[in-house]
Amino acid sequence: MFERISFFKHTDDLQIKLKKGASYLLLIAEETPFLEIPKRDDVNVCGAIFPRIIFKGKTYKKGIIAAKLNPTSTMHIIDMDTPHQFHPTQEINSILTIVDGFSTQIDDFLEEFYSLLPEKTKLIGGGAGKTNLIQEPVILDMYRFYMNAAIIVTSVSPIGLGVKHGWKPLVGPFIATSCQGNCLEKINYHDAFGVYKEAIEKDSDLRFESTPFFKISQRYPLGIVRYNKDFLVREPVTTNGSNIVLVGKLDENSVLSILKSENDELIEAAKEAAQISRADMEGETIQSALLIDCISRFFLLDRLFKHEIQAITNAYPPKTVVWGMLSLGEIANANQEGIEFYNNTCVVGTL
Repeated sequence: MFERISFFKHTDDLQIKLKKGASYLLLIAEETPFLEIPKRDDVNVCGAIFPRIIFKGKTYKKGIIAAKLNPTSTMHIIDMDTPHQFHPTQEINSILTIVDGFSTQIDDFLEEFYSLLPEKTKLIGGGAGKTNLIQEPVILDMYRFYMNAAIIVTSVSPIGLGVKHGWKPLVGPFIATSCQGNCLEKINYHDAFGVYKEAIEKDSDLRFESTPFFKISQRYPLGIVRYNKDFLVREPVTTNGSNIVLVGKLDENSVLSILKSENDELIEAAKEAAQISRADMEGETIQSALLIDCISRFFLLDRLFKHEIQAITNAYPPKTVVWGMLSLGEIANANQEGIEFYNNTCVVGTL
């Protein structure tokens, strides 16, 4: 998929380093000062803004990763309202997709998009956006910024995939008795926030009256119960005191649990995701490891987050470049069971 991964501190450096006739995917940390990508007619560039980016074991709030596509890969931007404009060839084995992390179309887009893919295609991706939790145009090329859009990178090269989160049920199960898209209105016929608040304040000394909602909710995500599968994690991001807004869609009558985890369990899960991804590519030449990790895990683990990255790095041969982004939602079709939009989850791709 990619033949070279580079890190730059400033957008001006791109003008010098980008090679004529090549295509590049840019991952841009949200505090990087820039108004536009330098325009060059001889280079194809698409990019997205994330809370932080990851390069060689470190995270950066400023900087740009430029991933140069190999000759058998393609890249373009599509509107998330019209995924059918994408026409994949049967030779595609892997896809990286970056979506607008605050779009209300994510789940519908992924479902329709996935139906267009050749049967054995593996897909990895994540949600772009900023930590202000406001939807803004965060997908871009050299000509403009886009909102409600997705970057699609296709390749004939195989990838390994590993997905783990490390969360366990605290209380539940409950029934999501009223939902509208990504807004959870009622749990067991009671206001969703009231049920959520009561469970968390019973378990901890945290109080919603004195602590910002998101600072608490990143410690207590919701888990959608699935038959014979692990929880599908959903991140609560805001509340109006009655409803809870999530990152990602929730179907009415879903069975839910409120989740909790310890730091070492989160790190162990990331390690397992890397090991699964690495084993998926046994016998193949490894170019790099692409890490798509939730920004909430970074905030939650704080100084220990470096241990999560190190646990992933240790699963690979020395000098393997581990790179990627801290995202607002993670995407994968692990085990060929259909595409999923995850929250608070670690997704590792072996490229």
